Amino acid sequence: MGFIRKKVLIVVLSIMGVLLLNFGLATLNSSAEKNISPPQKNADVKMMEKIEEKLSGKYDISGVSIKIHVDNNTKDIYIGVLGNQEYYDSVKQEVKDIVKSLIKSTKFEAYNVNVKKSESPMVNKELLERHNLISEIGKTIDNDISKAHSNYFDKINMSITPPDSPPELIIEVDTFLERNNQETIGKEIENTIHTTLGKKLFSNKLVNESTVKIYIYNKHKEKINTSF
Repeated sequence: MGFIRKKVLIVVLSIMGVLLLNFGLATLNSSAEKNISPPQKNADVKMMEKIEEKLSGKYDISGVSIKIHVDNNTKDIYIGVLGNQEYYDSVKQEVKDIVKSLIKSTKFEAYNVNVKKSESPMVNKELLERHNLISEIGKTIDNDISKAHSNYFDKINMSITPPDSPPELIIEVDTFLERNNQETIGKEIENTIHTTLGKKLFSNKLVNESTVKIYIYNKHKEKINTSF
């Protein structure tokens, strides 16, 4: 009988051990899932959100956008103000000063700050839609490049031509690539972007209606892809 009790005890302890082990693994998996960080937003999106958060509530703002004009190498931050001319004139300089203080000592410090009067609700709605669409593009591409090329990827910059111009979406990627290994990896990064556009952003209105141009730069700020 003593032998049987010992045998039963061993079996019970074994079952308890398995249950505890499974519980421990489940806890670890749950903990690991909680610790997975969401994809980081790119710098342009973060700055636009920061500006909007600072201005919203105090001023009637229709939207914020950041644009880089490749042709003349100018960089601009646009803030749209709702309301009549009198209101626009009264807040224009205040809004400009606030934005300049926010971008001070950041990579955006040298950007031109343009405060514009929004003409109509229709224009405001269009600007908001464009902002949301370009934010979706930037976040998705940033996430995919970060996963596929984490050792070489620095940041991504997005810009779109004004609504009254032929639609052109410009995607610029800064990397840490040296000159000796830039061409092959640069092409891989470009292919990753094309894949993301085709598989994940095929329903995005800006992607469908715009001419897409992709520029990849090495750590020396030299363009390394030859597509354009």
